Amino acid sequence: MGLRAHRVGSITHRAVAALAAAVLYAHPLFAQAVDTAFLAPRSGNRIRAGSLVQPDTVEVGDVFTYVVTVAVPADARVEWPTIADSAAVVAMRGPVKVIDEGTKLGGRRERGVYTLSAWDVGRLAISMPDMIVRMGASVVKVPMGDATIFVRSVLPGDSTQHRPKPARELFPRVVPWWQQWWPALLVLAALAVLWWMWRRRRHARPAALGQRVLDPFARAQHEFDRLERLGLADAGEAGRFVALSLDVLRWYLAARLPAATLSLTSDELIAAVGDDPRIPRDRLWSLLTDADDIKFAACLVSPKRAGELAAAARHIVDHIEGADQAQRAAEAAAHRAAEEAAAREAQEGEDRARRASRASRGPTSGADR
Repeated sequence: MGLRAHRVGSITHRAVAALAAAVLYAHPLFAQAVDTAFLAPRSGNRIRAGSLVQPDTVEVGDVFTYVVTVAVPADARVEWPTIADSAAVVAMRGPVKVIDEGTKLGGRRERGVYTLSAWDVGRLAISMPDMIVRMGASVVKVPMGDATIFVRSVLPGDSTQHRPKPARELFPRVVPWWQQWWPALLVLAALAVLWWMWRRRRHARPAALGQRVLDPFARAQHEFDRLERLGLADAGEAGRFVALSLDVLRWYLAARLPAATLSLTSDELIAAVGDDPRIPRDRLWSLLTDADDIKFAACLVSPKRAGELAAAARHIVDHIEGADQAQRAAEAAAHRAAEEAAAREAQEGEDRARRASRASRGPTSGADR
């Protein structure tokens, strides 16, 4: 008897559950949506969910409603998801509104109403996260991302297939002129530096040469030594040896005496330097006469005579240099003597002025003395 009553109760409970499910799923909302059944683990209870989009076609930015209805056991707790990304293509305009429709025949039904907006055109998916249903220790995730919305464009159709140009910058970038022309300025600066270095080197070279030949006497001695090392007289070039020795003498005279230029003839040279006490006039005249006979009259000269004439030219240079140094030393001594005399005279004048000042003040006291 007890076993039969248990079987009748079990059959009755199953019939009531089936009738409740039939009444629940006959709701208009589930008729318009695609139903999905989920089997809760352990308990064996089924969860059914359905969704509806109203209206099914909108324009960009318009508000539409997304309604989700779920049927769960009476002791289940539903956690409704939300779209957290405000920049999504389909975004929420406000919080979800949950409506609890009560418990009927062992099951409970909840409805969630979402207010959404779409920000693109075409068929868009409502990317809603999964719904979570908790039944004691059991957790069931109900997918809600199958619903879509169609968004039509408000722009007129373009039959020309025209593609717009890419957007320009809000403010055009202004490049300073020095950023545009700095490579050219750099090249000009490099050329200017190279030109300056070339010019400095060009002017420094003659100065260095001038410093090396600054002393005419040293250069004359160097040239005489070089002629002797050449050995022109022994090589049959005695006349050339005399002419070159005389050229060294003429160059030295032109360096020491501004009036004795190289373009003067022998007679003009004697007349230009005749009054200078440093010049041995007779010896110079004799040497110039012999050299002119060799250079212009083609007189033959022996190697020994050529050596004597070259030595005479060198002796005249040595004599002029010694006399010039003695004259410069005398002038320096005279200048120093004049400076010393002027200093003594100034000191004596200062002493006389001091004595005159003391005399004008009269006798002084002992403390002053």
